[in-house]
Amino acid sequence: MRSFLLLLILFVAQACTTGGEDGGGGFGSFLPLIIIMALLWLVLLRPQQRRAKNRREMLTKLEVGDEVLMSSGVYGRIASFDEQTVLVDIADNVRVKVTRDSIAERITYHEWEDESD
Repeated sequence: MRSFLLLLILFVAQACTTGGEDGGGGFGSFLPLIIIMALLWLVLLRPQQRRAKNRREMLTKLEVGDEVLMSSGVYGRIASFDEQTVLVDIADNVRVKVTRDSIAERITYHEWEDESD
């Protein structure tokens, strides 16, 4: 996909530098730039914004007892939380305090509990 975008940018840049027989200029010279910006928005920015929105929604919907994976790779279960921090149980009698942003995703993962048996 990135190679396609690179080829498209090179093609549009070539079209802009060669110009037309009438000397180019006007709106026609900005059209390739507008097309590139629109494609970049569709391919790169829009999916990134969607992922960020989904992550914000996930963080606001967290509840006590949810199993989570932290960005450090540690699995745990939420014991309690306030506005910015979360207390996460990661083992028997082991509770860590982390920021809410350090939670990567909510999961259903029971294997980490079975290891303590």
